[in-house]
Amino acid sequence: MYIGKEAFCPATDRQSAKELFARSVQRIEVETHSYCNRRCDYCPNAKGDRLGENKRMADDIWFLLLDNLREIGFKSNFIFTSYNEPLADKIIFQRIREARQYLPGARLMIYTNGDYLNPGYLAELAEAGLDYLHISIHTRPGDKYSEIPALNHIAKLVKRMDTSVHFQQLKAGEFIVAKVPHDKLEIEIRAINYWQHGTDRGGLIDGFAERPDRSQPCHFPFAHFHMGYEGTVVPCCHIRSDSEAHRSYRYGNLRDHGSIFEIYASQVATDWRRHLISFEPKMDPCRTCSVGFLNQDPKVLERVRKVWEIHVRNEGAQ
Repeated sequence: MYIGKEAFCPATDRQSAKELFARSVQRIEVETHSYCNRRCDYCPNAKGDRLGENKRMADDIWFLLLDNLREIGFKSNFIFTSYNEPLADKIIFQRIREARQYLPGARLMIYTNGDYLNPGYLAELAEAGLDYLHISIHTRPGDKYSEIPALNHIAKLVKRMDTSVHFQQLKAGEFIVAKVPHDKLEIEIRAINYWQHGTDRGGLIDGFAERPDRSQPCHFPFAHFHMGYEGTVVPCCHIRSDSEAHRSYRYGNLRDHGSIFEIYASQVATDWRRHLISFEPKMDPCRTCSVGFLNQDPKVLERVRKVWEIHVRNEGAQ
Protein backbone atom coordinates (compact mmCIF):
# COMPACT_ATOMS: atom_id res chain seq x y z
CA MET A 1 0.00 0.00 0.00
CA TYR A 2 1.53 3.29 -1.14
CA ILE A 3 0.84 6.31 1.10
CA GLY A 4 3.25 8.90 -0.23
CA LYS A 5 2.43 12.58 -0.60
CA GLU A 6 0.95 12.10 -4.08
CA ALA A 7 -1.88 9.97 -2.65
CA PHE A 8 -3.28 13.02 -0.84
CA CYS A 9 -3.05 15.62 -3.60
CA PRO A 10 -5.14 15.63 -6.81
CA ALA A 11 -2.96 14.93 -9.84
CA THR A 12 -2.41 17.87 -12.15
CA ASP A 13 -1.85 15.78 -15.28
CA ARG A 14 -2.64 12.31 -16.64
CA GLN A 15 0.93 11.03 -16.39
CA SER A 16 1.16 11.83 -12.69
CA ALA A 17 -2.21 10.16 -12.11
CA LYS A 18 -1.08 7.11 -14.06
CA GLU A 19 2.12 6.78 -12.04
CA LEU A 20 0.18 7.04 -8.76
CA PHE A 21 -2.35 4.41 -9.84
CA ALA A 22 0.36 2.01 -11.04
CA ARG A 23 2.22 2.41 -7.78
CA SER A 24 -0.81 2.04 -5.55
CA VAL A 25 -3.59 -0.19 -6.85
CA GLN A 26 -3.24 -3.92 -6.29
CA ARG A 27 -6.87 -5.00 -6.62
CA ILE A 28 -9.50 -4.25 -9.27
CA GLU A 29 -13.13 -5.19 -8.60
CA VAL A 30 -15.63 -4.79 -11.44
CA GLU A 31 -19.22 -5.76 -12.28
CA THR A 32 -19.73 -6.95 -15.85
CA HIS A 33 -23.51 -6.80 -15.42
CA SER A 34 -26.14 -5.96 -12.79
CA TYR A 35 -28.18 -9.11 -12.12
CA CYS A 36 -28.04 -11.19 -8.94
CA ASN A 37 -30.34 -14.17 -8.42
CA ARG A 38 -30.32 -13.97 -4.60
CA ARG A 39 -31.73 -11.76 -1.83
CA CYS A 40 -29.44 -12.43 1.14
CA ASP A 41 -30.50 -10.69 4.36
CA TYR A 42 -26.98 -9.34 4.99
CA CYS A 43 -26.66 -7.80 1.51
CA PRO A 44 -28.22 -4.59 0.12
CA ASN A 45 -29.72 -6.84 -2.60
CA ALA A 46 -32.20 -8.09 0.02
CA LYS A 47 -34.80 -5.66 -1.32
CA GLY A 48 -34.63 -7.44 -4.69
CA ASP A 49 -33.67 -4.51 -6.92
CA ARG A 50 -30.99 -6.59 -8.63
CA LEU A 51 -33.53 -9.26 -9.71
CA GLY A 52 -35.00 -7.26 -12.58
CA GLU A 53 -33.59 -6.46 -16.01
CA ASN A 54 -29.96 -7.47 -16.40
CA LYS A 55 -27.90 -4.46 -17.45
CA ARG A 56 -24.50 -5.18 -18.96
CA MET A 57 -21.49 -2.89 -18.68
CA ALA A 58 -21.16 -0.89 -21.90
CA ASP A 59 -18.31 -1.94 -24.17
CA ASP A 60 -16.72 1.50 -24.21
CA ILE A 61 -16.43 1.49 -20.39
CA TRP A 62 -15.16 -2.09 -20.31
CA PHE A 63 -12.47 -1.63 -22.94
CA LEU A 64 -11.38 1.73 -21.52
CA LEU A 65 -10.73 -0.09 -18.23
CA LEU A 66 -8.77 -2.84 -19.97
CA ASP A 67 -6.83 -0.42 -22.18
CA ASN A 68 -5.78 1.62 -19.16
CA LEU A 69 -4.70 -1.45 -17.22
CA ARG A 70 -2.74 -2.77 -20.19
CA GLU A 71 -1.04 0.61 -20.41
CA ILE A 72 0.55 0.02 -16.98
CA GLY A 73 1.07 -3.73 -17.44
CA PHE A 74 -1.27 -4.55 -14.54
CA LYS A 75 -0.26 -7.87 -12.94
CA SER A 76 -2.21 -7.97 -9.68
CA ASN A 77 -5.71 -9.17 -8.75
CA PHE A 78 -8.53 -8.52 -11.23
CA ILE A 79 -11.82 -9.66 -9.72
CA PHE A 80 -15.21 -10.10 -11.37
CA THR A 81 -17.43 -9.32 -8.41
CA SER A 82 -19.53 -6.77 -6.57
CA TYR A 83 -23.29 -6.78 -5.96
CA ASN A 84 -24.07 -8.93 -9.02
CA GLU A 85 -23.74 -12.69 -9.51
CA PRO A 86 -20.90 -12.91 -12.06
CA LEU A 87 -21.95 -16.32 -13.42
CA ALA A 88 -25.61 -15.37 -14.00
CA ASP A 89 -24.73 -14.01 -17.46
CA LYS A 90 -22.59 -16.13 -19.76
CA ILE A 91 -20.99 -13.02 -21.18
CA ILE A 92 -18.56 -13.71 -18.34
CA PHE A 93 -16.68 -16.15 -20.58
CA GLN A 94 -16.10 -13.45 -23.19
CA ARG A 95 -15.08 -10.95 -20.53
CA ILE A 96 -12.58 -13.36 -18.97
CA ARG A 97 -11.02 -14.05 -22.37
CA GLU A 98 -10.77 -10.32 -23.10
CA ALA A 99 -9.23 -9.62 -19.69
CA ARG A 100 -6.73 -12.42 -20.22
CA GLN A 101 -5.80 -11.05 -23.64
CA TYR A 102 -5.26 -7.52 -22.36
CA LEU A 103 -3.73 -8.49 -19.01
CA PRO A 104 -1.73 -11.70 -19.47
CA GLY A 105 0.06 -11.27 -16.14
CA ALA A 106 -2.98 -10.48 -13.98
CA ARG A 107 -4.61 -12.93 -11.58
CA LEU A 108 -8.21 -13.27 -12.83
CA MET A 109 -10.68 -14.10 -10.07
CA ILE A 110 -14.43 -14.58 -9.57
CA TYR A 111 -16.54 -14.50 -6.40
CA THR A 112 -19.78 -16.44 -6.95
CA ASN A 113 -22.65 -17.96 -5.01
CA GLY A 114 -22.13 -21.17 -6.99
CA ASP A 115 -25.76 -21.57 -8.08
CA TYR A 116 -24.90 -21.85 -11.77
CA LEU A 117 -21.91 -24.16 -11.46
CA ASN A 118 -21.67 -27.60 -13.05
CA PRO A 119 -18.80 -29.52 -14.71
CA GLY A 120 -19.33 -27.80 -18.06
CA TYR A 121 -19.37 -24.33 -16.54
CA LEU A 122 -16.16 -25.06 -14.63
CA ALA A 123 -14.46 -26.29 -17.81
CA GLU A 124 -15.47 -23.14 -19.71
CA LEU A 125 -14.20 -20.87 -16.95
CA ALA A 126 -10.85 -22.63 -16.95
CA GLU A 127 -10.63 -22.56 -20.75
CA ALA A 128 -11.39 -18.82 -20.81
CA GLY A 129 -8.38 -18.13 -18.58
CA LEU A 130 -9.74 -17.79 -15.03
CA ASP A 131 -7.20 -18.38 -12.25
CA TYR A 132 -9.28 -18.45 -9.05
CA LEU A 133 -12.90 -19.21 -8.17
CA HIS A 134 -14.27 -18.26 -4.75
CA ILE A 135 -17.63 -19.90 -3.94
CA SER A 136 -19.61 -18.27 -1.14
CA ILE A 137 -22.15 -20.40 0.74
CA HIS A 138 -25.08 -18.20 1.75
CA THR A 139 -27.91 -18.72 4.20
CA ARG A 140 -31.52 -18.56 3.04
CA PRO A 141 -33.49 -15.37 3.75
CA GLY A 142 -34.68 -15.39 7.35
CA ASP A 143 -32.28 -18.15 8.44
CA LYS A 144 -29.36 -17.83 10.83
CA TYR A 145 -25.89 -19.18 10.09
CA SER A 146 -25.42 -22.82 11.09
CA GLU A 147 -22.80 -25.42 10.16
CA ILE A 148 -25.23 -28.25 9.30
CA PRO A 149 -27.12 -26.48 6.50
CA ALA A 150 -23.84 -24.96 5.29
CA LEU A 151 -22.21 -28.40 5.09
CA ASN A 152 -25.29 -29.82 3.36
CA HIS A 153 -25.13 -26.96 0.84
CA ILE A 154 -21.47 -27.68 0.19
CA ALA A 155 -22.20 -31.41 -0.29
CA LYS A 156 -24.93 -30.65 -2.87
CA LEU A 157 -22.69 -28.15 -4.66
CA VAL A 158 -19.77 -30.57 -4.87
CA LYS A 159 -22.06 -33.31 -6.18
CA ARG A 160 -23.46 -30.97 -8.84
CA MET A 161 -19.93 -30.01 -9.91
CA ASP A 162 -18.96 -33.70 -9.96
CA THR A 163 -15.85 -33.17 -7.90
CA SER A 164 -14.49 -33.73 -4.40
CA VAL A 165 -13.83 -31.36 -1.50
CA HIS A 166 -11.08 -31.03 1.10
CA PHE A 167 -12.04 -29.20 4.27
CA GLN A 168 -9.38 -26.83 5.61
CA GLN A 169 -10.93 -25.02 8.59
CA LEU A 170 -14.15 -24.99 10.60
CA LYS A 171 -14.89 -22.66 13.48
CA ALA A 172 -18.26 -23.27 15.08
CA GLY A 173 -20.69 -20.42 14.56
CA GLU A 174 -18.22 -18.48 12.40
CA PHE A 175 -16.93 -20.05 9.18
CA ILE A 176 -16.02 -23.08 7.07
CA VAL A 177 -13.17 -23.09 4.54
CA ALA A 178 -12.72 -25.84 1.95
CA LYS A 179 -10.77 -26.45 -1.26
CA VAL A 180 -11.96 -28.16 -4.43
CA PRO A 181 -9.25 -29.91 -6.47
CA HIS A 182 -9.03 -28.90 -10.13
CA ASP A 183 -6.22 -29.26 -12.63
CA LYS A 184 -6.50 -25.69 -13.98
CA LEU A 185 -8.37 -23.60 -11.41
CA GLU A 186 -7.83 -22.76 -7.78
CA ILE A 187 -11.27 -23.25 -6.21
CA GLU A 188 -12.13 -22.26 -2.66
CA ILE A 189 -15.45 -22.61 -0.82
CA ARG A 190 -16.27 -20.44 2.19
CA ALA A 191 -19.32 -20.40 4.41
CA ILE A 192 -19.22 -17.33 6.66
CA ASN A 193 -21.46 -16.04 9.40
CA TYR A 194 -21.86 -12.64 7.78
CA TRP A 195 -23.89 -11.27 10.69
CA GLN A 196 -20.73 -11.68 12.75
CA HIS A 197 -18.01 -11.03 10.17
CA GLY A 198 -19.83 -8.80 7.70
CA THR A 199 -20.65 -5.07 7.73
CA ASP A 200 -23.77 -2.96 7.31
CA ARG A 201 -22.52 -1.95 3.83
CA GLY A 202 -22.30 1.74 4.51
CA GLY A 203 -25.56 1.82 6.48
CA LEU A 204 -27.66 0.01 3.85
CA ILE A 205 -28.44 -3.01 6.09
CA ASP A 206 -30.12 -3.17 9.48
CA GLY A 207 -29.70 -5.97 11.99
CA PHE A 208 -26.00 -5.90 12.81
CA ALA A 209 -24.97 -5.71 16.46
CA GLU A 210 -23.95 -2.21 17.51
CA ARG A 211 -20.21 -1.66 17.17
CA PRO A 212 -17.94 1.17 18.32
CA ASP A 213 -17.59 4.03 15.88
CA ARG A 214 -14.59 3.51 13.66
CA SER A 215 -11.35 5.38 14.25
CA GLN A 216 -8.86 3.06 12.51
CA PRO A 217 -7.53 4.04 9.08
CA CYS A 218 -8.64 2.13 5.98
CA HIS A 219 -6.57 0.79 3.08
CA PHE A 220 -9.37 0.34 0.51
CA PRO A 221 -9.24 3.76 -1.24
CA PHE A 222 -5.47 3.42 -1.56
CA ALA A 223 -4.95 -0.14 -2.79
CA HIS A 224 -8.32 -1.02 -4.37
CA PHE A 225 -10.31 0.21 -7.38
CA HIS A 226 -14.06 -0.60 -7.48
CA MET A 227 -16.35 -0.02 -10.45
CA GLY A 228 -20.04 -0.88 -10.90
CA TYR A 229 -21.71 -2.13 -14.07
CA GLU A 230 -22.66 1.42 -15.11
CA GLY A 231 -19.05 2.63 -14.93
CA THR A 232 -19.45 4.35 -11.57
CA VAL A 233 -16.36 4.22 -9.35
CA VAL A 234 -16.72 4.07 -5.56
CA PRO A 235 -14.22 4.11 -2.67
CA CYS A 236 -14.67 0.47 -1.66
CA CYS A 237 -16.70 -2.72 -1.97
CA HIS A 238 -19.05 -1.64 0.84
CA ILE A 239 -20.43 1.25 -1.21
CA ARG A 240 -23.00 0.23 -3.83
CA SER A 241 -22.42 2.13 -7.04
CA ASP A 242 -26.11 2.32 -8.04
CA SER A 243 -27.59 3.06 -4.61
CA GLU A 244 -29.29 6.44 -4.33
CA ALA A 245 -28.47 6.39 -0.60
CA HIS A 246 -24.79 6.24 -1.59
CA ARG A 247 -24.92 8.80 -4.40
CA SER A 248 -22.84 11.37 -2.50
CA TYR A 249 -20.08 8.82 -1.85
CA ARG A 250 -19.30 8.11 -5.51
CA TYR A 251 -16.09 9.19 -7.25
CA GLY A 252 -18.06 9.61 -10.48
CA ASN A 253 -18.39 7.80 -13.80
CA LEU A 254 -15.32 6.65 -15.68
CA ARG A 255 -16.55 8.28 -18.90
CA ASP A 256 -16.48 11.71 -17.26
CA HIS A 257 -12.84 11.39 -16.22
CA GLY A 258 -11.30 9.82 -19.30
CA SER A 259 -9.20 7.20 -17.55
CA ILE A 260 -9.08 5.11 -14.41
CA PHE A 261 -5.91 7.02 -13.51
CA GLU A 262 -7.58 10.41 -13.48
CA ILE A 263 -10.62 9.31 -11.49
CA TYR A 264 -8.37 7.56 -8.94
CA ALA A 265 -6.27 10.74 -8.57
CA SER A 266 -9.25 13.13 -8.61
CA GLN A 267 -10.16 15.60 -5.88
CA VAL A 268 -13.00 13.44 -4.56
CA ALA A 269 -10.80 10.32 -4.35
CA THR A 270 -8.06 12.33 -2.69
CA ASP A 271 -10.53 13.61 -0.10
CA TRP A 272 -11.53 10.05 0.76
CA ARG A 273 -7.88 9.07 1.29
CA ARG A 274 -7.20 12.13 3.45
CA HIS A 275 -10.14 11.23 5.67
CA LEU A 276 -9.36 7.52 5.89
CA ILE A 277 -5.63 7.68 6.62
CA SER A 278 -6.22 9.15 10.07
CA PHE A 279 -7.00 7.65 13.47
CA GLU A 280 -9.69 10.28 13.95
CA PRO A 281 -13.40 9.32 14.24
CA LYS A 282 -14.80 8.46 10.83
CA MET A 283 -17.87 9.96 9.22
CA ASP A 284 -20.64 8.03 7.46
CA PRO A 285 -20.58 5.67 5.64
CA CYS A 286 -17.33 4.53 7.27
CA ARG A 287 -18.37 5.24 10.86
CA THR A 288 -19.99 1.81 11.36
CA CYS A 289 -17.50 -0.23 9.29
CA SER A 290 -15.63 -2.93 11.21
CA VAL A 291 -13.20 -4.09 8.51
CA GLY A 292 -9.70 -3.99 9.92
CA PHE A 293 -6.77 -2.08 8.51
CA LEU A 294 -4.45 -3.97 6.18
CA ASN A 295 -1.79 -4.46 8.85
CA GLN A 296 -2.17 -4.38 12.64
CA ASP A 297 1.56 -4.30 13.39
CA PRO A 298 2.04 -1.39 15.86
CA LYS A 299 5.12 -0.23 13.94
CA VAL A 300 3.15 -0.08 10.71
CA LEU A 301 0.30 1.76 12.38
CA GLU A 302 2.74 4.28 13.83
CA ARG A 303 4.17 4.92 10.34
CA VAL A 304 0.64 5.47 9.07
CA ARG A 305 0.01 7.96 11.87
CA LYS A 306 3.15 9.88 10.91
CA VAL A 307 2.08 9.97 7.26
CA TRP A 308 -1.24 11.49 8.31
CA GLU A 309 0.52 14.06 10.49
CA ILE A 310 2.94 15.09 7.74
CA HIS A 311 0.74 15.04 4.65
CA VAL A 312 -2.73 15.81 6.04
CA ARG A 313 -2.87 17.33 9.50
CA ASN A 314 0.20 19.56 9.34
CA GLU A 315 -0.51 20.57 5.77
CA GLY A 316 -3.98 21.70 6.78
CA ALA A 317 -2.50 23.78 9.60
CA GLN A 318 -0.27 25.76 7.26
